[in-house]
Amino acid sequence: MKRIFIACLWLLFSTAAALHADEPAPVLGAHGLRLPASFTGTLPCADCAGIAHHLDLWPNQIYHMRRVWEGRDPAFTRDEVGRWHADPARGALVLTGASEAPIFWQVMGPDRLRQMDLEGNPIDSDLPLDLISLGALQETDLSLPLQGLFLYLADAASFEICLTGERFPVSMEGDYLALERAYLAERSEPGVPMMAVLDGTLTVRPVMEGPPRRSVVVNRLDRLETVSSCDRHRAPAHLENTYWRILRLDGVEIAAKPDHREPHLLLQAGPTPGYSATVGCNQLGGGFTRDDTDGLRFSPGFSTLMACGDPIDGWEQKLSSILADIRHWAIAGQSLTLRDESGAVRAVLEAVYLP
Repeated sequence: MKRIFIACLWLLFSTAAALHADEPAPVLGAHGLRLPASFTGTLPCADCAGIAHHLDLWPNQIYHMRRVWEGRDPAFTRDEVGRWHADPARGALVLTGASEAPIFWQVMGPDRLRQMDLEGNPIDSDLPLDLISLGALQETDLSLPLQGLFLYLADAASFEICLTGERFPVSMEGDYLALERAYLAERSEPGVPMMAVLDGTLTVRPVMEGPPRRSVVVNRLDRLETVSSCDRHRAPAHLENTYWRILRLDGVEIAAKPDHREPHLLLQAGPTPGYSATVGCNQLGGGFTRDDTDGLRFSPGFSTLMACGDPIDGWEQKLSSILADIRHWAIAGQSLTLRDESGAVRAVLEAVYLP
């Protein structure tokens, strides 16, 4: 029994060592933090028990973050990746990723960060606003929309996240087979990457050679594009004041018809937020509301009443029905997905003109 116990300890230690073998030793940078490291804490929440944070920071200015709104029914988790930079004037780190506005953290010491307000100002409060370093990097798993370059070559697959430049092996599970088949059918020539938009999970998986590594698991493939560079896709678009071209409604491809307007959706910010949309003929419009997570609701307003003919008449009915059902949104690069209460993808759109 003692030998079995020792063997189990050795296996646990060697696996942990293998997972972190390539990680550099923590170094105190000019920004004042000891990196790489993970920072955790539960911050106040106006309508839940608290927002649990797990923030992974690397010296190469990449971050991964998981936030869990505790006590909500249903539970809500938001994962994101992005890049950070130091702001010496504020004594802060600025995180730029999936969130539409940057997130500011005041550097309070080598192992402590403190939340700042939306404008990057210190918050004078006795509330618990700190994240404390775990003393080392202990990466958390993430599940999130991803946009990046997929490459399949010599029986191995990789995925480069455009937003951060990180490259991961792709685990051959989930919806991987659909991704590989689509890539082999649509690539221009062997060895050329293609832009993929997907729902994925970053987690540790075995690889063909060497110890287990953090990998991409494809939960659902959205689409492939004949784009082989991340140049245009490094910064995420904003939900509001961006021209969103409608690509699919309930899985049906929506394409512009000759002499008709391009199908699109525009959400306009302001004191009274409103939207306008069309699939090429009539103009639809109304209001919308969103919350501080991923909540989104459309309320109907006006609609022009021209006779448009098929298939546009059917598309318009579908668009109206879908907008009434939407409850959630997510952006990966220049791709927007709109989902209903169950989490089903109802609409896929692409940013064309960025602010």
